[in-house]
Amino acid sequence: MARQKWEFVGRREEIDALRLHRHDRALVVLRGRRGSGRSALLARMCQELAGDGVVALDVSGAAERPAWDEFGVRAILGAIRERFEDLGDRARLTDGLDTLSRLCTEAAYSSPWGRFQLLNALAIVFTRVGRDGEVVVVVDDADRLPQPGPALAAVRRAGHVVLASCAVSARGEAAELCALADQVVELGPLSGEEVDSVLRHTAGAPVDDQLRHALREDLGPLYGNAGTLVSTVAELRRRSRLVTVHGHVCLRDPREPIPLSTGHPLLSEVGTCGALGRDLVLLAASDVGFGIDEIPVVASATGRSQLDCGRAVDHLVLAGVLTVDAAGRLTVSCRALGTAVSEHDDASELHRAIAAHLLGEAARPDVRPSVLDGHIVAAGRALSPRAELVDRLSQDERVVYAAHHTAHRYVAWWHAGESVERSQMAADLVLLLVHTADYARLAQFIGELAESSAERPEELAAAAVLAALHLGRPVSAAVRAAVTGHGYEPAALTFCDQWFAGATVQLNDIESAFAPLRHWFAVPTVEGHTPYKRNHRLATEHALAMRDLVPGFEAVLGSHYSTPVKGPLAVYHRVNAGYAGEDWAAALSAARELELDPCADEQARQSARLHAAEMCAWHGDDRRATGWLASVSEEDCAFPLLRAWVDVGLRFHAGDAAGALTAGWSACDRAQSQDAVGSYRLLRRMAEIAVDSGNLLQARRIRAEAVRRYTRQRTADTLETMLYVHGVVDTDSTQAQAAERMIRARNNRFELSLACQVVGMSSAQPRRWLREAFEIAQEIGADRLTTRVKRTMEDRGVMVSVPRGRRDQLTETESRIIELVRLGRTNRQIALAVRISEKTVEKHLTRLFARAGRRTRHGLATSGLGGRPESLGA
Repeated sequence: MARQKWEFVGRREEIDALRLHRHDRALVVLRGRRGSGRSALLARMCQELAGDGVVALDVSGAAERPAWDEFGVRAILGAIRERFEDLGDRARLTDGLDTLSRLCTEAAYSSPWGRFQLLNALAIVFTRVGRDGEVVVVVDDADRLPQPGPALAAVRRAGHVVLASCAVSARGEAAELCALADQVVELGPLSGEEVDSVLRHTAGAPVDDQLRHALREDLGPLYGNAGTLVSTVAELRRRSRLVTVHGHVCLRDPREPIPLSTGHPLLSEVGTCGALGRDLVLLAASDVGFGIDEIPVVASATGRSQLDCGRAVDHLVLAGVLTVDAAGRLTVSCRALGTAVSEHDDASELHRAIAAHLLGEAARPDVRPSVLDGHIVAAGRALSPRAELVDRLSQDERVVYAAHHTAHRYVAWWHAGESVERSQMAADLVLLLVHTADYARLAQFIGELAESSAERPEELAAAAVLAALHLGRPVSAAVRAAVTGHGYEPAALTFCDQWFAGATVQLNDIESAFAPLRHWFAVPTVEGHTPYKRNHRLATEHALAMRDLVPGFEAVLGSHYSTPVKGPLAVYHRVNAGYAGEDWAAALSAARELELDPCADEQARQSARLHAAEMCAWHGDDRRATGWLASVSEEDCAFPLLRAWVDVGLRFHAGDAAGALTAGWSACDRAQSQDAVGSYRLLRRMAEIAVDSGNLLQARRIRAEAVRRYTRQRTADTLETMLYVHGVVDTDSTQAQAAERMIRARNNRFELSLACQVVGMSSAQPRRWLREAFEIAQEIGADRLTTRVKRTMEDRGVMVSVPRGRRDQLTETESRIIELVRLGRTNRQIALAVRISEKTVEKHLTRLFARAGRRTRHGLATSGLGGRPESLGA
């Protein structure tokens, strides 16, 4: 892995530690793992020293040199000559350099006397380069030199500070250098805040939460390693997996594994062991796992010697590729390493070889039965069907983790052959795949069932359609042919065709299409309804109207159905769930992810864009809100009233209340009846705008329209809207509270905040309502909504103690600084307590003043920043 360039961030404590001995005769060693940013930190240190007028002699231990130059004198000579004009007595220095250069030969290294003369000449040179504190010697990768200690000690004896870096290694090459040092500064992983800064600089834009989460999960302990982080992002960009969506860098297919970059040091260590090293990594990265006591089995199964396998394991553990626990189980240091190796090697064949070897031997007391079972499962179809393995796998499933049950059942079905139990095993596996929301594997399994048998065509069709809808891909021709071979088309296929054609879906359609699955799974119902359906009927209808099928499946299939995490249907559901809940950051991230999924439903994509625009608008990010709205064409929009709802809100936020109302009525005149959700949201927003702008004529007209719609349709939506509009226009607390109860039952937190504010505007006891409205707005992070609730509090004369901001928005250092400011501590006292420099304290305080909106320490201390409550109201 080539050395990566990245903007230096953080590391203030380490820099301060390096500067402590600036005026001393000292050797300070900076020790950190490869890729931890040692070179960048030393480069930054050189810049700061140059700003103080200090000459930094930059020496690289990795530079080319003769093999006999074990002290690295040639590299030191080169650094002095490069800065010769900036050094002290140049005439005397020239003589010293000539002597040193003459003595730096292979012959000098061959005798103790020659080495003494060489080191003495080096010390003389450094007595002439400048006074104490004027020159600092910086040696990067000092551990790359065979014997760096004698030369660096000579420089220190001459009266100068030496800053040297070395890598952390289990082999202990740098132990002698660290033992010689006056101080060793450990360079640990980057903090979360520093990682975010590196990611943003490397990506060139704000990073989507999904990308950050995927990197953290796959890199594991290497997530805080700057070199690994930068090289992995570069590898993702090279593979075209990084895409900028509405100003954020997003990861294409965020649930696909991320590999380490080609040339990463850990992969190089694996490469030194050849095919054996790759096999060991594949075993350690598999679900089966790998223990030291299994080395003889692996050696016998792969035709290698136990000695070679043991040595390879030792090498990989010492190199940090594998880790070993107290029980002797080996695992890879991070998931991305296993992913990178598995891209070029087929693990199933390795597991097949081990399983076949163990099955071919008599029972071995040194091999646990679960080890053999694990390799049988991991081998999958690579191992020929053997009926005697079915019972073995069924028994083993009882003791393995639930996450592995699917693989066990599939392999058991595979080995069952043509037995009578195979049909029930298939049904059980389909049920499990639906319950675990593994629709990619469900689609694959249904394809295999269709090839071998056409039994239960309606159930197979329903399962195939369920997988197709979640994956965003129509049912394959082969499966369709298999389930329609009896001369009729199952209802599920008709439903599937209508869905992909863009037809409107009702809950009754899902019930009839997937009734075979419900009967197959024996879903418990009361009068045909699952408990979920009876309690959430209106919320489910709203979701279906917005093309979100997940609540519909929850209602029909009950507890056997789990909320999916993969596929376009799951991503779109996260948009709606995040918007209705309080996780708008996750909803916006899901909207960006949906943009990159070619299988996403186009109408769902439009809805996600409109919700993203709405959320950005309430966040106060009008530029991105306008961009999201513009991505939905007004002519081709499947939700014209929903689009108008967003457009009207943006116009009002921009100060154009009259234009907003005009646009709203224009959209109502062109309304399409199927956009029910957009219809009620638009009318409620228009009522709020009319009242807020003081346009009573428009307010009464909107109230009349709400009454007219309810009189004509008599639906729950129109009733809720009529009650809400009455509460807004007439400041009628009774009707507003009736609307609030209906909204609360739908569990839409954003709309509940609006409803609580409406009640608070008219209630004789507004404090409880406005407090809840404010807390929801704070949790969502909707700045404009928060401001609006504050204004209502002031109008009603309400005093409510609420947190001004979440404590976790501050770093630990910032939180500690605020606490010390409140205790009256000076900058110097804070610096000593937090163990940072006074200048760093000043920088933190500058940022904290800006965030708190205060100019004085007293103002910062009395602000709500850091979790202290503040009083709001008149």
